[in-house]
Amino acid sequence: MKRWISCVFLSMLLFSNYITANEVKNIICSIKLSTSIKNISPLELSAPSKIKIIFNENTNNLIDYIWDENSIIEDFELISNNVNSQFIEIRRKGFKKSLSDKDIRNGIFFKFNLSNFEANLNKQFIRPVNYQCS
Repeated sequence: MKRWISCVFLSMLLFSNYITANEVKNIICSIKLSTSIKNISPLELSAPSKIKIIFNENTNNLIDYIWDENSIIEDFELISNNVNSQFIEIRRKGFKKSLSDKDIRNGIFFKFNLSNFEANLNKQFIRPVNYQCS
């Protein structure tokens, strides 16, 4: 009897870990450099070459946000109004898309499209930097 209960408990534990693992998405994005001098964004010179997002889609929770192997989760947040949509959008904490000088100079946004696995990093009024994700 003890053996049977142990087997049931172990299988329930493994099944719950499997379900929880499906909720967490690891998204890795690599920069797509511009090939034309006319299309180069000033942001491209300082943009990270790789961005990694660790995201729980069931709780709409940003677990980690990594630029070139450095976690910057303390400085960024998930925009909460993108629940059940086709994209994930992350912004620098404390800054919005507004016409205030502070927001224009310091706000930076990363938008990942769930349907085509493309993303862009942008600041207001500056051409975005494009990424391909997997």
